[in-house]
Amino acid sequence: MRKEDSFKKASLNAQKTMALLDDRQIRKVPQNYTIWYEYLSEENPAVKEAVNRLMLEKGKFNDEVAKQIYNEFFSHEKEGKAIRETNRLVQKSMEAVLKEIRASSAGLTEYSDKLEGFADGAEDLDNDAFHSMVRQIIDETRNMSKRSQHLNESLTQASAEIDDLRKRLENVEQEALTDPLTGIANRKRFDNELIKATDEAIKNKTKLCLVMSDIDHFKKFNDTHGHLFGDQVLKLVASTLDTGVEKAALTARYGGEEFGIILPETAISHAIQIANQLRESVSSKKLVKRNSGDDVGKITMSFGVAQFDYEEDPMNLVSRADNALYGAKEAGRDQVKYEMPEFARTA
Repeated sequence: MRKEDSFKKASLNAQKTMALLDDRQIRKVPQNYTIWYEYLSEENPAVKEAVNRLMLEKGKFNDEVAKQIYNEFFSHEKEGKAIRETNRLVQKSMEAVLKEIRASSAGLTEYSDKLEGFADGAEDLDNDAFHSMVRQIIDETRNMSKRSQHLNESLTQASAEIDDLRKRLENVEQEALTDPLTGIANRKRFDNELIKATDEAIKNKTKLCLVMSDIDHFKKFNDTHGHLFGDQVLKLVASTLDTGVEKAALTARYGGEEFGIILPETAISHAIQIANQLRESVSSKKLVKRNSGDDVGKITMSFGVAQFDYEEDPMNLVSRADNALYGAKEAGRDQVKYEMPEFARTA
């Protein structure tokens, strides 16, 4: 596509985006503009599919949907900027150190040449010239010592700066893999860890199970009690699931009110037991509104469990666990269903 055509297309999409925001009375904030611009450009089908699916589930495009879409598809921009800025600061620090090293190296060469000249001509010097040369060498030695001390200080400072930048980069990477609301792993980390877990299972011929879970009637609960209280429920569920599994497991917010749990070295019988324990643990929590003290009932969750088949793709494992989850919901919710490659059962 020619540059002019590309510009025209971008301008047209921008106009369409603003018109859509007006027509649907969607807030004109950068987050919403980014999502709908990408939606209308049709260059990222996954964004369009996610928007359509969530609007169907939630009934409309709201701040909750916008936040979920943006975190899933666009938060990497912030991560990338932070990493580029950190790299720039590391480079700046290294350039300062290299400058010091070059200056020190030049001084060291000069100092070495003078010592060599003194050694070569010392025996031909008279007493006054000898003492004069010694004084010069002492002065040069002191100067060289000061340069070396300055270089050591610069290296120590640069080392501390680079270590600080390394920690900052680790924090950026950690944030990029953490769900900002619940504090547990996000979808990006879930996808990465699932690939690693399936590879390990194949390599070591060990069992691997995946649990997909969903809060029952969460939309109705959200609409009745408000999004802020709904966020508190998500945090409580995330904490309950995360603390209810062993350290080797990974609990992640898969999207919206759905959570995924990767259970390495776990057979399906044990995974079903874990899922039922988590279901009971969540439903035992008493929900009380802080501002009014009203008891708003309990949370129930549905769970789907699937055991990994060495021949399948990781995403097929997710699909099978999701199918089992949907089966649990269709059967009345607040229960666990599991699926093996050839059959499904109620636990």
